[in-house]
Amino acid sequence: MKCLNSGIRFQDTSIIFIQILHIIFMHRKTLYILFTLMVVLQTQGYSQSAGWNNNGGNPLRNGFSAVSGPESDSVLWEVPSPGLFGTPVFIEDNYLVTMRFQSMTDAPVVCYQLNTGTLLWSVDVTNASGRSLPVGIRDGRVFVVRLTESQNDTLYALDVTNGSYLWTADATVAPYISESAVFDATGNLYIGGFQKTFKINAETGQTIWETTTVPMASGSGELAVNTSNNTGYTLEQSGGISYLWATDLTNGVKKYSKIVNDLQPGGNVPQSALMVGQNEIVYVQLTEDNIAAFSDDGSQFNLLWQTTIFGNSAFSLMCVDNDDAVYAPTGGRLVRLDGLTGDTLALSAYIGEGGLFTPRISASNNNFIYATTGEDSVFAFDKSLNKIWSAYLPNSNTSGVSLAPNGLAVVTGANIIRVYTPKTFTYRSEIDQSAIILYPNPTADYCIIKADQRAMGKRYRLVGVAGQTILAGILWTGTQYLDLSAVPSGTYYLTIDGESRSPAVIKQ
Repeated sequence: MKCLNSGIRFQDTSIIFIQILHIIFMHRKTLYILFTLMVVLQTQGYSQSAGWNNNGGNPLRNGFSAVSGPESDSVLWEVPSPGLFGTPVFIEDNYLVTMRFQSMTDAPVVCYQLNTGTLLWSVDVTNASGRSLPVGIRDGRVFVVRLTESQNDTLYALDVTNGSYLWTADATVAPYISESAVFDATGNLYIGGFQKTFKINAETGQTIWETTTVPMASGSGELAVNTSNNTGYTLEQSGGISYLWATDLTNGVKKYSKIVNDLQPGGNVPQSALMVGQNEIVYVQLTEDNIAAFSDDGSQFNLLWQTTIFGNSAFSLMCVDNDDAVYAPTGGRLVRLDGLTGDTLALSAYIGEGGLFTPRISASNNNFIYATTGEDSVFAFDKSLNKIWSAYLPNSNTSGVSLAPNGLAVVTGANIIRVYTPKTFTYRSEIDQSAIILYPNPTADYCIIKADQRAMGKRYRLVGVAGQTILAGILWTGTQYLDLSAVPSGTYYLTIDGESRSPAVIKQ
């Protein structure tokens, strides 16, 4: 654990100032959502799966979620939420946590009910002296940093149900504004400090160990955890050279390292965290230079491949899908690379709008690839990187698409939080051609009926196969909630006045 030479650490203030200037000069109207959700959903309990893409939603930090994500741009809810730009989202059970940056001293951490968009609490842990930066959520605790850029900031744990304080860590930390913590299988928390990485007991806030780490630049210093070999990986620097380091997770002892070479003059600027694939290969992105892949045999790293990428993509996040393919930014596009060879498998159309191309990429188990661009769009692609759908999202910035264990997808932007839902079924009226959308379908506990204005006032019934009425009501609003939590599993049919067809609703 020898001390390495100090590296350049770009300040949060500089990046945020650039971001604010970018907003001012965008000359685009900010979308202020005046939509108020008028349905009440029941709280559903889900344990955290390999979820949210905040570079920490799973220990490997690879952006893959073993859930089926939205196949269309079906919005479950969206709410106005003051904030100049989007920030990472953290999800556990029915809780959605993020920061809403309004100024350098007005940036509370907020918690919403995932299924309804109801604001549960808003907390400023800085007393109006900095930003309240959430860095993770696990086992009912929200971990929040009092971010003041002192390099010695305080880490708190809050109760996810009400935002109350649980503990203050005995170590001070220094994450960048786009960074997060990560957890091992037992729930221990790993987070960066000033030229250090800490392992912290998440129940008490007590430090288990600390070890020296010197990240090359802001946004690249996060540790990834491979629980199968009890090893953590960091991207660090010494004398301007990038090193991949392996650390023993039990005691924090540095084991071995490998130089990550730059392939182009003036490159070698890592501002994106590394990740580990399901195949246990370690992938490193040098922002303006290349992507490199390394195997770890337990005693050393072995270079498998390096491939040149083009274009500045600082603070972007790669991802690995369930076939171990790597998705990364290149020249305003997304590229799919073979995880074993680095060969190019697919290339998207150009999506590098506005010049600040900062894609944060996620992969779902139903073969969808999601990306925000850092600008004003959110995209969904198939694995061949054909665009399936896209939507306007003002200034997504560092908000990737975070996938919840129930498949809901959350993104944030300027003054907005939005949730997309998977498993939609669209029915078009044979009488007036009004569109009626059912989702999620199949479902576990609830179903949403979303109808346009032409369907308002029509009566509906949910009936069983024997014709018995299970639920009934009137389409009095654009979004109707059906509570199916007490309904037995099976196939049901939605009947609407005057319609001869009855779409099926499958309760799993």
